[in-house]
Amino acid sequence: MTQSAYTRAVDVFEALMAVPGRDAHASPAGLIRAAGLPASSGYRHTAALEAEAMLRRDAQGNYLPGASAIRVGLNGFGVGRLAPLVQPILLQLRQSTQLTSFIAIAQDMELRMGPHSVGRDTRGTPVQPSYGFETIPDLVIGQVTEMGLRWFEGNIARRTNVALIPVESSTSDIVMVGLILNSSRGASEMQTRALQQAFEQIEEAEV
Repeated sequence: MTQSAYTRAVDVFEALMAVPGRDAHASPAGLIRAAGLPASSGYRHTAALEAEAMLRRDAQGNYLPGASAIRVGLNGFGVGRLAPLVQPILLQLRQSTQLTSFIAIAQDMELRMGPHSVGRDTRGTPVQPSYGFETIPDLVIGQVTEMGLRWFEGNIARRTNVALIPVESSTSDIVMVGLILNSSRGASEMQTRALQQAFEQIEEAEV
């Protein structure tokens, strides 16, 4: 791909990733329409983004950030080594717990989701781009913590329960793997153990 074509494709990727509500789209046409892109170039650049692994499709055919996008995103937080581990670990968590699994970055009192999550939204709770912690979190690397997160739907405050395990930290950020819990109950022993196993896999990969 030439430099000019690459630049245009990156512009298209940024537009696609900014689709309101982070809706899943199962076709290039759906992505292009949602992003308000011209069809003439949208198809070509969507294909180029797939070829460059900036986009990929899940088992249902929906577009998600690809391996290259995940690597770039995590590199931006100084934890690029986690990129090849994200997808298999989150898939394993999803399969073992049947809950939505995710990777997120904690910055002060905000939890930024992404660049990847796996599984249907638990109990219809959509995964938001960012959340606020209800209380000041006491986060310890390798230790599972349950907490409530706040987000807004219009002017209405909503609450989401999660179980988190911090896996790595930098000077200003903490990277966490987590599960969105059913609101009626906390994390089970099996779910807590699954998160701890995910942490151990990440630790072993570092050796």
